Amino acid sequence: MPPALLLLLLLPLSSGVGCSGCDTGSGGIDGGKKAPATARGPEGQALRTAVSFIDVLPLCDIDHRGLLLDLGTEAMAGRYGWKLETPSRIMASKHDGATWARVYDRQLRLSFYLPQLTPLFVSLRAIGTDTNRVGVTLDGMRLGSLKLNRKKTRIVSTPVTRLPVDAGLHELRLSFRGRKGSDAVPYAEIDWVRIGVPDELRRTYGAPTRYDVLVPTAQLGGVPHRAIALRAPGVVRCTVRVPPHGRWRTSVGMRGTGNASAALMVRHDDTDALLLERVKLKGGPDAQWTDLDVSLHRFASRVVTLELVASKTTGTGRLMFGDPALYVPQRPTASTPKARAVVVVVLNGVVKSDLPPWRTTETPHLPTMNRLAKVATVFDELRSASTLVPAAVASLLTGLSPRAHGLSDGGARLPKSVVTIGDIAREASVRAGMFTGVPTTFTSFGFEGHWESFTEYPPNEGRRASAPFDDAGSWLTDTTKKADTGRPQLVVIHARGGHPPWDITPLEAAKLPPARYTGYLRPRDAAQRIAELRGRHSKLSEGDAERLRAMFFAGLHGQDAALGKLIARLQDEGRWDSTLLIVMGDVASARRTLFADGLELDEDLLSLPLFVHFPAGLFAGKRVKQPTELVDITRTTLLGLGLQPPDDIGGRDLASVAGGISYDTQRIRIAITDEHYSARWGPYALIGRIDKRPRLCRLAIDPTCQFDHSQQMPIVTQSLFRHLVKADRHPSHRPTREPLSLDSHYAAMLKVWGLY
Repeated sequence: MPPALLLLLLLPLSSGVGCSGCDTGSGGIDGGKKAPATARGPEGQALRTAVSFIDVLPLCDIDHRGLLLDLGTEAMAGRYGWKLETPSRIMASKHDGATWARVYDRQLRLSFYLPQLTPLFVSLRAIGTDTNRVGVTLDGMRLGSLKLNRKKTRIVSTPVTRLPVDAGLHELRLSFRGRKGSDAVPYAEIDWVRIGVPDELRRTYGAPTRYDVLVPTAQLGGVPHRAIALRAPGVVRCTVRVPPHGRWRTSVGMRGTGNASAALMVRHDDTDALLLERVKLKGGPDAQWTDLDVSLHRFASRVVTLELVASKTTGTGRLMFGDPALYVPQRPTASTPKARAVVVVVLNGVVKSDLPPWRTTETPHLPTMNRLAKVATVFDELRSASTLVPAAVASLLTGLSPRAHGLSDGGARLPKSVVTIGDIAREASVRAGMFTGVPTTFTSFGFEGHWESFTEYPPNEGRRASAPFDDAGSWLTDTTKKADTGRPQLVVIHARGGHPPWDITPLEAAKLPPARYTGYLRPRDAAQRIAELRGRHSKLSEGDAERLRAMFFAGLHGQDAALGKLIARLQDEGRWDSTLLIVMGDVASARRTLFADGLELDEDLLSLPLFVHFPAGLFAGKRVKQPTELVDITRTTLLGLGLQPPDDIGGRDLASVAGGISYDTQRIRIAITDEHYSARWGPYALIGRIDKRPRLCRLAIDPTCQFDHSQQMPIVTQSLFRHLVKADRHPSHRPTREPLSLDSHYAAMLKVWGLY
């Protein structure tokens, strides 16, 4: 088999099971019999499909005598350099039985991964509608100039490179020459681009486009399969993060005359490709399927590329891989019990290391948190969607990413058109109320219009930080309205947490360390004083830092007491066992960052505390290490109310996460702020700026992301980026950005809060 080119698989959306949102083409190409949802393992254990290669084929690499880039299709996701979106001046079209890309830009950038050192050439099938010349460069090195025909389609190729090209990530650039007469006419239309590998084969090249390789109803011996058809030498490569106990299964057979040799191989960044299974096949009228079943458990939790290889074919037939898929054990899953009330408490200005059970020292000042750490379910790996507080809370309330709900920057408000859990609850006759003491989720930021009851507590009007808890408790237990009796209830409390101003009297402050403190930090205006230090080289003195720490914990003690009072009220009313209580943080920004908002997307700032008390004490006292994100809380909240989450809300039920082994290793967790993003996949984080080349962090050995590992781990880098691109596509949920407008009243609030 000649050297092959690799550009990695983007797997299903972060929403989880299967390939929700993956494109399946048009024209019925994906019709026919689908792979069974369950199967049996070697010992009779029930299995379910975790990843179907057929379903994610547009995002797998198809290689036949070199990598094929099939323009105008979903297969191009994540291939336009490092852009999160397809450039606006590249338009998909269909004609003459093929998909095309109409290129209106003078340059077209395409990224790909080369798995090994090899010479190569570039060819393309195109029409030069408004140009007859295209220059081709690879990583800035000129490969040649190709002549296009303005009236008919041609396949043109550059010479083979004189020297081999290094393995790794590369960028191909097509530059169209000539004066462009009109924006209505593209420079060229391109069907496909081939990163060709030279070989000695004399036969005509047949481009393995998706329509060519996918056979929706392939039958051998009367047994049907959805199949991938390859000519040798050919490879289909899909990159996965292998779940525990994963099995790779497919049926192989030769359709038509001739013989074939098929193989299953695995490749990852640390070693060369490893052969797992090889089989020889014979075509003809008596051809049958041969079932292959390989355990991948030794690769569990690793990111690997699985390769379906057609190493040899003879005659006129093609090698078929029937329903190739990654399977995991079928296990019973738990679900969140329906609750009489769902209470979501979001604490601002807290970090995990300040709370039990994560704090290494005793926390007698947090008795409620101490109890929750013992009797609730503790989730260790909750990750925020942003370091902007309003964006993170909006993601919690909508189940959408910041770019999907419109709050990806600090100058925007939540659009009225975006649906929240408050809207869903009201439509279902659930009493829904929000009580917020954090100004960035007040009316001015667009959070008020989604609730039956909405109350805000400005920090400059003297109300105590405990007021949202007290009023929410009264609202939950109010029985004066007979019409509300028996209706489920949803309450969201956005509390100050450890954020100033703090409810500490001058006398109480005088008793805090350090003794005889003479600095400028005072409980009521501390946020304003702290804001003056941000962005400067000034640092808190040792005495100021000690006083800040003491006031922070004193304020957090008050919030802990208010939460305890709310729980006690539910217990006294006999509602505790039927309540789903979720206690979490919004953004991990506290003393180290001086309560700043919208900081860089560092892992320690995205890592949040999460406690869940399920109805009837389900999973009480359990500590869960599996990764979770805000959308999981969104889904769990709706399920706790007995409501079916809308299709566009992904995530997992937290009860199912707590109840067993996680096989959902394909999800990435995305955080976005303005023009920056961080995509987390297991032990890896891809951090970058939109449309710029990102860097890869290996968090297990470099938790602070000091080094860029993208060159050492190109498979993970390219795969994670393509995964990010697919997950970021929400065209139906991109509301028009609504700019934030602040009057003097709100400006005064935010000044006291330390933001403006």
